[in-house]
Amino acid sequence: MKIAETHDCAFLRSPFPVRVSKATPQLCVSETSFTNNLLLMRYIILPLLFLLCILNPLSARRTVVTTAGSVNNGNWLAGDTIVLKNGNWTNQTISLRGFGTASQPIVLIAEKPGDVVFNGTSRISVSGQFIEISGIYFKDGTLSGSPVVEFRTSSSNTAENCRLTNCAIINYNPPLNTVDSKWVSLYGRNNRVDNCSFENKTNSGTLLVVWLTSGVVPTHVVENNYFGYRVANLDDKGEELNGQEIIRIGDSNTSMQYANCIVRNNFFEKCNGEIEIISNKSCGNTYSNNVFYECRGMLTLRHGNDCTVEGNYFFGNGVSSSGGVRIIGEDHKVYNNYFDNLRGTNFRAALCMVRGKENSVLNDYFQVKNALVAFNTFVNCTQSFCINYNSSSTYTMPPVGTVVAHNHVYNTNSNNTNVNLAQQQTNMDITWKNNLMNQGKYTNFTYNATQIITGQNSQMQLIATPVAIYEPVSGSALVNYSTAEYENISSDIRGRIRNNAAKLPGASEIEGVSSKPMPAKNTVGAAFLNEITTVDNISVDEKPFVLRSWKGSLSFESLENGQVSIHDITGKSVKEFHVVAFARQDKKIGEGMFLVRFYSDLGKSYAQKIIL
Repeated sequence: MKIAETHDCAFLRSPFPVRVSKATPQLCVSETSFTNNLLLMRYIILPLLFLLCILNPLSARRTVVTTAGSVNNGNWLAGDTIVLKNGNWTNQTISLRGFGTASQPIVLIAEKPGDVVFNGTSRISVSGQFIEISGIYFKDGTLSGSPVVEFRTSSSNTAENCRLTNCAIINYNPPLNTVDSKWVSLYGRNNRVDNCSFENKTNSGTLLVVWLTSGVVPTHVVENNYFGYRVANLDDKGEELNGQEIIRIGDSNTSMQYANCIVRNNFFEKCNGEIEIISNKSCGNTYSNNVFYECRGMLTLRHGNDCTVEGNYFFGNGVSSSGGVRIIGEDHKVYNNYFDNLRGTNFRAALCMVRGKENSVLNDYFQVKNALVAFNTFVNCTQSFCINYNSSSTYTMPPVGTVVAHNHVYNTNSNNTNVNLAQQQTNMDITWKNNLMNQGKYTNFTYNATQIITGQNSQMQLIATPVAIYEPVSGSALVNYSTAEYENISSDIRGRIRNNAAKLPGASEIEGVSSKPMPAKNTVGAAFLNEITTVDNISVDEKPFVLRSWKGSLSFESLENGQVSIHDITGKSVKEFHVVAFARQDKKIGEGMFLVRFYSDLGKSYAQKIIL
């Protein structure tokens, strides 16, 4: 009798061999038994395995690639993860098109966040649905003309529900500063740029642009990012060139379209490219809970109508030309904002309302109509309000139907100007009501005791927030001027619930629990640039666990038993659970940046930031 030889049963794809004898036609098992097993495998087990693969996002393909061509030529399906190998990616152009789903996005991710470095002329474009780009470091590139990241692969193929997260673009500039290029160009709908860092853009061109298309309301979200150190390119007269904004939503040609974009929880530091740090050029956008720190410019509602500027912080620290919000157009709402130590005047005042042009064309200055400026706080600003200003006498249309109410101006000396009325006009229609201004100057502006209340002790003290702010404390005279107006403004700048029957003037209440933390420089931007280096004197580079993430969820697997605690950026614990070595646990957490702490039963502790 011959000794049986070993062959792989290909249809089973098993790592274990099946022994088949060539000596006789007899099978190692009976024909009936083997046939039954085949039927069981074909009609029951394999369909079940296929169904499990579809339902379980963790079973999708994970492919490691080393070139852009491998990405561009792949046939990527929902749930696929494309892992870019660590190292330098020089002069690589990735063009990724695919269709993921909300629960199974296609993910293009760095092998280790921050260790995949794009340089030279490397860039990425993406189109399709539910694609996520994560962990890539664009550093010291020389790309000229094209966007670094573009949410389309052609004029007809744009992105929808796609995401750029935990990436950094730093010093990625062409050799000539006069070359106009963008770092991020957003097309399509419902896309998101979050937890990214953008620093040291030196050439002409807006850093991040939302491009509008007729009939498409983009509804993009830009949140939890760091924007820093934008220098200005100057003309022959030494003045800032136009078009060096950090963010622009729309342009003059599309400015009457609704974009409905949200810009929130971002930190802007020393963004000095031009007067417009943010240039709003469309309708229906919201700017909320952003920090502007030592920026020589403004959040400018340049074109478009019906936008909301709510709960933002503007810190000038005495820097020249530092400003706040500039209003142009109709139906804008500016409330719950904090302006501190700003030195800009006129167009760059803490709050500037611009004089418009009669029958303005799209790229000129429209008249301010029906604006609401309420519950804002101004601290030691050179010029808190500049009203009806423009640099030319050809602009003759003053603000109308506008309300300035329940604001608080606090000066520690009397040298600052509270209100500068740049030009008196009989057809101007602004209602001033219940604004407290303890001391300061007024230019061309008269008022009565119900419009401006002076000389009151508002009892302001510095409060320990990521950047310290002045807030009223117990005993403040603001309590005597509370109001029941504007029920829809139901919370203050830090998320404390306002008493609808007695809201305090200014951005802050005295009592209540803060639910909306101020963005801090080290809690926004790419996590790999803000990595914690030690926790409890233990290096976090040698972690005994593996974290994997997908939309709003994470998978945790450890080499040791221990306790896991997950915290949001405020320090609040959002999930705690015990883990057993080598036993994976999947947890639904929600989206955002989190700190994962692991306390091993061996007495050591570790930490890692993660973005979901």
